[in-house]
Amino acid sequence: MRQKRDSTVAGWVMLAPFLIFFVVMAVIPIILAFYESLRPSIQNEAGGLRNYLSVVQDYRFVAAVKHTLLYLLIAAPLLTVVVLGLALLLDSYRAKWHQYVRLAYLIPGCYVGAAGVLVWYGALEPIIGPFRSILNFFGIESMGQIFLPDNLVFIFAMMALVANAGGWIVVQFGGLQEISDEVIEAAKIDGCSNFQLATKIKLPLIKKNVVYMVVLVIAASVQIFAEPYIVNSAIFRGIAVDWSLNQLSYTLAFTEGDFAAASAVSVMLLIACLVPALLLIFKTKFFESGDESK
Repeated sequence: MRQKRDSTVAGWVMLAPFLIFFVVMAVIPIILAFYESLRPSIQNEAGGLRNYLSVVQDYRFVAAVKHTLLYLLIAAPLLTVVVLGLALLLDSYRAKWHQYVRLAYLIPGCYVGAAGVLVWYGALEPIIGPFRSILNFFGIESMGQIFLPDNLVFIFAMMALVANAGGWIVVQFGGLQEISDEVIEAAKIDGCSNFQLATKIKLPLIKKNVVYMVVLVIAASVQIFAEPYIVNSAIFRGIAVDWSLNQLSYTLAFTEGDFAAASAVSVMLLIACLVPALLLIFKTKFFESGDESK
């Protein structure tokens, strides 16, 4: 009994730093944001839930929702499919030099934020960029023909894919390596093709890794901010400063000084991230232990 009590105390001691950090950096800011979102705002002196109604009725809100949702629907599935496809391919065809391939996947992840936007700007430059021949073939002669409002969603999705795929490929490949060789050999003896082996055996066994990735990818997609902000600030001023919901929140807070409305947008973003995350977690029984192959 004493040994069990000592192990419990030791567990809480090791967990304490994370819990303190989580409460200070996550729980308290969420509570403060919700409280701030109910205070009187510039648009609504009465405060309360009317702040949310005022934000929804803002002329910029619908466009920001449209851009954010479209980006989510393109970037999240694209990243998930590419990551799982390349991770399965890397696991199926292992070679002596596969560690160098994994390292190559990680390199693009070094170019995120401002650096990533600048790299893409140089790559898409139709006069001196590396893809100028292809761009010129399709009649693109200037950057103004590329960074058009209708093209931004696809450009930002490609930026996210190149920047984030490498790290997730390594994570999923690590999960695939944990699958027992006996399971793989038994499946092959039973006549599984490579496709069946990937879809019926490997993916179910790394289901929790996939769910974890999808949850974080959705959260990151909903909160897109850096790419449109940098493009508008450093490349083309014609792009709306409130292109995404995160940008709208930033504009409300630091341009218009309406922190209540900005907090309302932040709370709505939290809900937009939390709802699909909870649905995935409980639908896939993420926290249940046991034989994952069943």
